[in-house]
Amino acid sequence: KCFAALREDDYVLLEQEASAFMPYLVTKLGDSKEPVRKSVQSLFDELCYIYPASRTFFHLSEGLKSKNSRQRTGVLEMETKLVLENGVSVCQPSPKKAFEFVASFIGDKDTSVRMAALNFCVAGWNYLGKEVYKLCGNLPEKDRAMLEERVKRGGKRIDTPPKAKPLQQKSEESIVSEPNSEEPKKVEPLELEDIPVVVEDRAPSPPPPPPPKKRGEFYIDYSKLAPVRMTTHTPLQPLVDDLTDFDMPEFNFKYNPVEQNLEGINFR
Repeated sequence: KCFAALREDDYVLLEQEASAFMPYLVTKLGDSKEPVRKSVQSLFDELCYIYPASRTFFHLSEGLKSKNSRQRTGVLEMETKLVLENGVSVCQPSPKKAFEFVASFIGDKDTSVRMAALNFCVAGWNYLGKEVYKLCGNLPEKDRAMLEERVKRGGKRIDTPPKAKPLQQKSEESIVSEPNSEEPKKVEPLELEDIPVVVEDRAPSPPPPPPPKKRGEFYIDYSKLAPVRMTTHTPLQPLVDDLTDFDMPEFNFKYNPVEQNLEGINFR
């Protein structure tokens, strides 16, 4: 459902997003339960509409390094389907390296893996013909004989290239513009004299009220304080005036140092 919703929105997965779950799906191609494998194969079919088929082929090739023969078979079957639907151009990193790597599984011990590898090479022969033998490299005589026999039985040449997926069509349309498309009309700039000026009679709006002052925790409103009466004479002024007429007695202090008798002190 998630892939179907993304397909409806014409969304294209980024490489970081696909790398987050692609290894898990590739591993599930080798699950022991057949319903799980079929559901994963259907997910790969939907994935080709929101993710490039060439990048899907690249992630699938990583699954061929597994020791699980069921996983290798599932990966080869999905790669064969990609080649039949999109052509040999989806093989990554290059068609020659991809065919050489897949052809090495023709001599696998597991029968299902051998048949899946032969079917992949036959899918390439449908587009390339005898050139596919060069792409497979130097095969043992036994493996080459098996491939030729399989081509004779199930090989069908495809002269017309496969139809591109909607994802590829969209990318090509975004890169290459149509030659017969109309050019955008040039808009001439307007001069100031041509721009109409609309004047409306409106009464002057009153000035906005001043923003309220922020009052802190120890705010003092000086307008509410009682006025303080300032006088030049203090209440103690009469006492100070009386002290001026008072005669202070004079005291004579003499310091007579006491002679200490140092003879009785022992400094040892």
